[in-house]
Amino acid sequence: MRGQVLGVILAIIVVIGIGMMLISGRLSPAGDFARWLVAPLEERLSHAGKSFRDRLEHPSDIESLRAENQRLRREVERLQVAQVQLAEVEKENERLRALLHFAQAHPTYRVQGAGVVGLVIGRDPSIVDRILLNVGELDGIQPGMPVVTNTGLVGRILHVHKTTSVVLPITDPDSAVSAIVQSSRLTGIVRGQQGPTLVMKYIPLDTPVQVGDLVLTAGLGSVFPPKIVIGQVVAVQRHDYDLFQKAEIRPTVDFRRLEEVLVLTHFAPNQEVKDVLKALSEGKERP
Repeated sequence: MRGQVLGVILAIIVVIGIGMMLISGRLSPAGDFARWLVAPLEERLSHAGKSFRDRLEHPSDIESLRAENQRLRREVERLQVAQVQLAEVEKENERLRALLHFAQAHPTYRVQGAGVVGLVIGRDPSIVDRILLNVGELDGIQPGMPVVTNTGLVGRILHVHKTTSVVLPITDPDSAVSAIVQSSRLTGIVRGQQGPTLVMKYIPLDTPVQVGDLVLTAGLGSVFPPKIVIGQVVAVQRHDYDLFQKAEIRPTVDFRRLEEVLVLTHFAPNQEVKDVLKALSEGKERP
């Protein structure tokens, strides 16, 4: 009995609620009432259908994203390579501009640009024994011609092939260059030695040589042009009982990092120098 009363009360409440909705216009008769009853179910079914479609479309989306990711990765790699190439071109331009500046500063010199295509290393990995250039007889290169960079003296041509040539660097013990100390004008002979430095011998005792002094080519004997930088004094050996003082020289040229040089083609040596170079070439040239 009590349950029936509760049922009747609940039914009355539902009817009153529906009536109020009709009066307020929130529901139109019949069709709107049905839609109101089924709306929650329709929303759930729609959501379930969308989830199902998303699952069906998801594999293709993954493949599309994967392909796009690969394309972007390739583009990044291409740009990285282009950046490296651009940096190399800029460095090469800097080196060539420096060589051009040297040539412009010495307008009387006739020069032939050359690329370093090989270095022959001695027993000590820090010592460059020979330098191979990509110019030769066909380019007018002859034995004895000086080889320089914008930073200083490299050496001279030792042997020439049709399209290549071999340089005897000033660091080689067989190399000898008449030199002058820039500050004091003292002269001497610079020779290579078994190590990364040079030694300047036969320097008169008139004036002490100072650490830090620059050493230049003296231009004596028409073997090298004058005033080409050779190196800087890093140590001095001087005794009052000796006839001469000598100095240790650090070359201004970094022989391990040579990439381009200039051959001074107007500076052909005399026959005596050619004979000395020929003997060195035949006896000591490395393959």
